[in-house]
Amino acid sequence: MSEHAQPRSGAVVRLRPLRVLLAGRDSRFLRVTSFLLSRRGYDVAQTEASDVILMAERHRADVVLLEARDSWASTGRTVSVLQTLATSPGVLLICNNGDGDSPAGFNAVRKWAPLEELVDEIEAASIRRQAPLASTDAK
Repeated sequence: MSEHAQPRSGAVVRLRPLRVLLAGRDSRFLRVTSFLLSRRGYDVAQTEASDVILMAERHRADVVLLEARDSWASTGRTVSVLQTLATSPGVLLICNNGDGDSPAGFNAVRKWAPLEELVDEIEAASIRRQAPLASTDAK
């Protein structure tokens, strides 16, 4: 095998791309981030924050990037519901640069952070996610 065919050290080799759902109100951020992540090989979908739970199930998201613009209590409830879905996606909050750190217990990244930082955080969120619940459907 040539050196070009081998993954770089520490790289993850996947059978399918990670499915990432971007949820928020800032359409410019969603478009730009979706484009950049798609070019990196992620399967990306976008939605309004109000539809995040429905779309996370429909897209079977591995990781949800949720723009945290409502109250922390509201955001916490949404994260809790996302973590109880059958697909159990990893959740990463997108915080405005001026918001400071997110409250304890939330995994977050700055909005408009460098792409490499965002990719690293997405990869970490995919590892942190709980194992999906086994399907009870008889096939």
